[in-house]
Amino acid sequence: MNADLTFNSIAFKKQYDLENKSSRRSITRGINTPDDLIIQSMTTVNSKTKVPEQRINYRVDRHTIDASLQKIITSGLVTFAVPETAVQGDIDAVVATLKAVVADADFTANVLAGQK
Repeated sequence: MNADLTFNSIAFKKQYDLENKSSRRSITRGINTPDDLIIQSMTTVNSKTKVPEQRINYRVDRHTIDASLQKIITSGLVTFAVPETAVQGDIDAVVATLKAVVADADFTANVLAGQK
């Protein structure tokens, strides 16, 4: 995987890279309010299908300071479970659908806001 990654104009610089985990950080908004990208993977066996799979977790943490000057962290986490027998078309379809759901304004307004 590339050492540094840029998404949505946020440049994440690699902090560390272990066998199954890596961390990247952007300090564009300031050293005390970074954005973190953590990627972690593990091999498991699906409990329903009994097929081995790779689970890949992507986590984004946004550090901010709230109105009372307290540091808070807002996070989003996506987990992909990819069976070893999956074809690229299956993966592409899941990624495309997930991107469409998250990009839809109604998702934020109706789902995330409604689940508080």
